[in-house]
Order: sequence, then C-alpha cells, then structure tokens
Amino acid sequence: MSTINTLTPDAPEVKTNSIFHVILASSVGTLIEWYDMFLAIILATVLATNLFPQDGSSHFLETLAVVVSSFMFRPIGSLIFGSIGDRIGRKYSFLLSLILMGVATFMIGCIPTFDQVGWAAPVILLVCRLMQGLAISGEYAGAVIYVAEHAPKEKRGYYTGFIQATVPIGLLLCLAVIFITQSSMSVESFNSFGWRLPFLFSSVLVLLSYFIRKRLHESPVFEELKKQGKTSKSPVKEAFTTPGNVKIMLKAIFGGNAAQSTIMQTTLFVTLFFLQRAVMLPYDMVLIIVGVVTLFSSFFYQWFGALSDRIGRKKVMLTGMISSFILIPISFYLYMQIGNPDGLKEVHDISTTAIMAIIGISLVTSIAGAATYGPLGAFMLEIFPTKIRYTSMGFAQNMGNGFIGGATTFVTELIRSTFIVSAFLSPYIGLVYPLILILIAIIVNVLTIPETYKTDLTDEHITDKE
Repeated sequence: MSTINTLTPDAPEVKTNSIFHVILASSVGTLIEWYDMFLAIILATVLATNLFPQDGSSHFLETLAVVVSSFMFRPIGSLIFGSIGDRIGRKYSFLLSLILMGVATFMIGCIPTFDQVGWAAPVILLVCRLMQGLAISGEYAGAVIYVAEHAPKEKRGYYTGFIQATVPIGLLLCLAVIFITQSSMSVESFNSFGWRLPFLFSSVLVLLSYFIRKRLHESPVFEELKKQGKTSKSPVKEAFTTPGNVKIMLKAIFGGNAAQSTIMQTTLFVTLFFLQRAVMLPYDMVLIIVGVVTLFSSFFYQWFGALSDRIGRKKVMLTGMISSFILIPISFYLYMQIGNPDGLKEVHDISTTAIMAIIGISLVTSIAGAATYGPLGAFMLEIFPTKIRYTSMGFAQNMGNGFIGGATTFVTELIRSTFIVSAFLSPYIGLVYPLILILIAIIVNVLTIPETYKTDLTDEHITDKE
C-alpha cells in the first residue's frame, strides 16, 4: 500500500514507501528518542546522588533543573531541524536527529561521578541534555509530518496516532529496562554503576532504528514540491513573516501543545514523584503503578487519533483538556487519601486493594490525557502550509510542548518546595501550574481554534478560519 498524496494530478511518479514501513520506521525511531528523553527524568534521584556533591542536601531540584533544560532548548532546535526538513528533506532531518540523540544518551551513561571530576559532572550532564533537546525537537515533527504526507486524507489521525503512542510506549520501555536492571543487582550496585546500563543500551536501539530508517524514500508530498521548485529557501524567515502564520503558531502553542505537554508531564512524571516523595510509596511499587497505567493507556493515543478522523480534532482534544482539568486535582487528592491517609513521613507499603485503586484513578486521568494528545499531531500539521510545515509545526510544538509545558515537572516541584501554604494544600500546590496552562488552552480552543481534519495537505494557504 502506498501514498495517495500528490501535489498535482499529472505529476510524474515518485518513489514511495509502503505505509506499514513508514509507520514502523517513524514510530520505532520516535519511541527510542522518547525513551532516551525519559531516562534522565526517571533516574533524576540517582543522577543527583552520583553527579552532585554529597553535602547533606539531596540536590534533587538542581538535577531536575538540568534535566528539564533539554525542554527549554527545544525551540532553538526546532528552527535548525525545521529548516533542514523544509529545505533538504524530512528523511534527512530525522535521521540526523536520531544520531544526535543516540550520541547524547550514550554520553550520559559515561559521565564520571562528582567525586571523580567535581562540577564537571553536572556540566557534562547539562551539555548532553541540551543535545537531547535539540534532537527531539527535530524528531517528533519530522516523524508526524513524514507519516501524514504518506497517509490517506481520511486516515491521518489514525496513522499519526501511532507516532503519538510512542510517548507512553517509550516510557514503558524505559520503566521496563530500569526495573529489569534494578532487579538483576543490589541497590548499592545499581546506584553505583547499574544506572548507566539503560543509557548505554540505547545505542543498540538507535543503531537498529537508523538502518531501518535509512531505507526510506523521501515524503512524496515534499519530493513533488521540490521538483516543482516550490520549496522554501528560507523556511525560518518565512515561518515568521508569512501573513497569519505567527498567529497560527501562537494558537497551536497555547491552544494545544502547552496543555498537552503539561497534562502528560503531570499524569506521568509529577505523579511518579508525588507517589514517591509525598505519598511515600516504595520506588519499585511506584514504577509498577506507572508502568501498568502506561501500558493500558497507550492504546488510547492511537484510538483517539482515529476518532478525530471521524468527528474532528477539536472536539476530541477539547474533551481531553476539560476532563484533565477536572480529573488531575481530584486524582492527586485521592492518591494521598488512599496511599497515605495518616500523613506518614517514611516509606511504607500499602494493600493490593489500595494499589489497584491508585492504578484505576491514574488510568482514567491518563486516558483523558490521551484524548488531548492523540489527535494533536494531525491537528498541528494540518494548519501549516507544506513549504514551511516542518519549521512552523516544529517551533510551535517545541515552544508549547518543550519550553512551556516541558517545565511542568520542575515548576511543580519548585512551587511545592518553596511556597508556604497550609499543611492540607502543601502537597498539591504545585498543580497550580498545569491547571493554569490547561485552562488557557480550553479558552483558546473554544474561542479561536479552527477545525482542521478535512484540510488538504497540499493547500499552500494558511488555515485560519473558524
């Protein structure tokens, strides 16, 4: 089965890929890059122990700041890779991003400890995370666009939904590798050297993905645009000077990407840290809870993408945002009431019934997040014209998903640890940040966001009509 997207009815035939091969190659590569991105977040505690001074302070917040720096740098990377993708080709851009991510992740696994090199250790971690931020900024947009430009118009949400599903599956792979590594050695061995193995293992995955992707042909939509001499010679400049495009990027940032990212960060990583540091559950138990929820929610990302093909992107995303706005504060309150009703300050076990209740609550919240994220990739690429699609979509996605929403884990922890509120509110005060971003997105969606699911990807006009 091959693509049906062409720019002109009489255009000469171009080399195409089967849609199965396109989805496989794009999804596997994106999954691995999310795996690489998530490792440092999940292992933030052990990174703080090894790469910062042991002076009586946990340095957890400082480690989170370094880890989150990759999200802050992503808008810059989106302009670099977007320009490459719009001038040279989609395939070349996400091959380059894959290699960069693999090198950075492998380097994290090789960083000397603070005892060995002093403050050079966290500095090297910072450099590696910035490299990872650059890499993922070019990866996601490239993969979504590449799949969509091969897909039939009526199945764009369905096919790009596979790319959206790489986020939970990448996290699941990450949790599984960490859990298996921890289970195969003592706690002391893992904290000493075992934490490096998941980072080093990534290099094998990256090499496999690279050889799969290298066999792909260029997107036929882009290839025809290139043959006709209509590709952008300065996509970054055009992205910011094309009339109406900046307005569309702002809508995409605040009406979708920032909310989607903060929902994902909250339902995954803020939940993980909350269960560890506030509910005081054992680390292994928390990994299992988050892993089970991630496994069972991963199906819904692609399902909601397919649903948006039938009823529209906006309806599905808006439903997910409103549901998340309601469910997130309720779920965190219930985590505490079920997992630590007596306010214990030490790590403790809970009953199987309590564990299942927490899993159920977290799963419902994660499904609401999947409704927001599932159609988002298709929505994003449908609002920008082909010649500056990679740059425009990449910048909007990485500003919202990276710079604004990507800071959620760090900002919620910072607010929780610095704001003085009542004992009742103190565990939950950090949720103010994601709730504000979600509320803004709901308002922007209701008032300004157009429906896009019937958009022709070969249309070179800005999609900005209600």
